[in-house]
Amino acid sequence: MASRLRIGVFCPYDNHGLGHPSAIQAETDLVLKAEALGFDEAWISEHHFDAGSSSPSIFALLGYLAARTARIRLGTAAVLLPFRPPIEVAEDIATIDILSGGRFDFGVARGGPFPEQNRNFGVSSDDARPRMLEALHLIQRLLVEDEVSHQGRYFHVDRLQLTPRPLQQPVPTWIASASEAALDDAAAHGHGLMAGLTSTVDDVAQMLRSYRERNRSSDPRLVVSRFYCSAPTRDAANAEAAPFLQQFFDRRRQLSAGRHAAVPPINIEGFLARSLIGSHDEVRSKLAELAASGARSVLLVPTSVDATRRCDLLATFQRHILEGRPDG
Repeated sequence: MASRLRIGVFCPYDNHGLGHPSAIQAETDLVLKAEALGFDEAWISEHHFDAGSSSPSIFALLGYLAARTARIRLGTAAVLLPFRPPIEVAEDIATIDILSGGRFDFGVARGGPFPEQNRNFGVSSDDARPRMLEALHLIQRLLVEDEVSHQGRYFHVDRLQLTPRPLQQPVPTWIASASEAALDDAAAHGHGLMAGLTSTVDDVAQMLRSYRERNRSSDPRLVVSRFYCSAPTRDAANAEAAPFLQQFFDRRRQLSAGRHAAVPPINIEGFLARSLIGSHDEVRSKLAELAASGARSVLLVPTSVDATRRCDLLATFQRHILEGRPDG
């Protein structure tokens, strides 16, 4: 299983009450631990206007991580393209790719249903997805073409030559969405897919089926994020993960509070069932199920409010899940 499935970390830069400097340091330590353990990938989230998150400036964080690491691939999960000028994003991509020695992976998203973002960036929820796709097409052209002119609905470029250019040609690209429009675009251009923390194994399988119906010759390179906490018993894992998950659920409700529709209640048991939370044996079984579903990479969110324990959980995963050692 370990030889077929890439393992990484997903870094949401959550602030667990100790302040943003501590949150940024904790996620830096987590990426360094992941690299030391031989993990393949580290992906960084982007969130705005959220006191519980410390990652609005995603490219600044990646530039710092590029300087602190040597081997692990670094990705965006994801750049919220509707809220960013595509020329600046293309320049940042090229710069990060150079700083990292060609280790950059580019993931994009339209942004979640959080009204603060749309209101303060001046982008309506109806415009977010088409704006994202137009920006993505323009960025892809800027990264590979010698001169670009573009007259679109949202963006206009006249004979632009991007400098510098990235080391990778092309820069690997993913879309974090299961919408029909995003699947159409990903399949048409050979982009990879990203599935979020709340996606089920059935959701993953359906995304892959839909992609392959559209494009049988391209690899969807599906990346799946999962909360992770394993222990000798399920009860011990659930107890450690509970405070972290409660913060996650509370923040999600708060950020979505401005929506007209009510936020649906969260099925805790169902959520735990699709997370990598449980006994070591249970987590090994769930990981094997994800591998069998066709996922290329699984990104772990170590699920503890204690920063040191999050690093320890990566070592636990290496020992008990990947290597399958007995307890003790």
